[in-house]
Amino acid sequence: MKFINNLILVLSILFTSTSFAVDKKYHEDISLIKSAFKQQDKKAIATFISYPLGREFPIPAIQNEAELVNRFDEVFDKNFIELIANSDLDKDWSMMGWRGVMFSSGKLWLDSKNKIRAITYQSSKEKEIKASLIEKQKQTLHLSLSVYKKPILEWKTSKFHIRIDDLGDYNYRYSSWSIDKETRDKPDLILENGKMVFEGSGGNHHYSFSNGKYIYRCYVSVLGNSKSAPGILDVFKDKEHILSDDVIEVLSR
Repeated sequence: MKFINNLILVLSILFTSTSFAVDKKYHEDISLIKSAFKQQDKKAIATFISYPLGREFPIPAIQNEAELVNRFDEVFDKNFIELIANSDLDKDWSMMGWRGVMFSSGKLWLDSKNKIRAITYQSSKEKEIKASLIEKQKQTLHLSLSVYKKPILEWKTSKFHIRIDDLGDYNYRYSSWSIDKETRDKPDLILENGKMVFEGSGGNHHYSFSNGKYIYRCYVSVLGNSKSAPGILDVFKDKEHILSDDVIEVLSR
């Protein structure tokens, strides 16, 4: 699961869910995780992670144990290491039902296999890397898209290359190109003043944009099955549903 969806899941859970004491089946592995952080054993910590480990776009995901060891200092700074190492099982770790175990209000999550499936904490070093990558990414975009606060997602469907950016204060911008064009080209369509809408408490959400009689919606599937598309572009004219195009490649999310 990509970083932004984990963050959205955290926010939705905090407002809709009740936490419970951690099930005993997690106790041993949580103790081992704490011990590994106390010893700052990077190789041991790497074995407790479910890969790929998503990072906030445009930072690439960490694909395996070796890469985690190499990028360890990006993800885990001194404060985060000490927070985990010195954590209290009863006070800092909570069961969140089918969602797994949450640590420190969602800074870290364990899955049903006792693996670290998500880390939403971001170190100062990773924030610097993110800022640098965003500036480099802006150089690959058409001039009309060079100003934004942060990128949200980038998709390819069978027909379109789609990008959504946050212009600030959760004002979202939709840009799209025909599938044969590059992002350096002028977009075929740019829409601003978009909104993000949550769908229930599971993290699924969509971004909605208006263009006269037309409504463009990009649905992000956080919860789904192995056959679910990671996202869908739906287009409506008035109340008529005129297009549904599944995402076939997630360039970022």
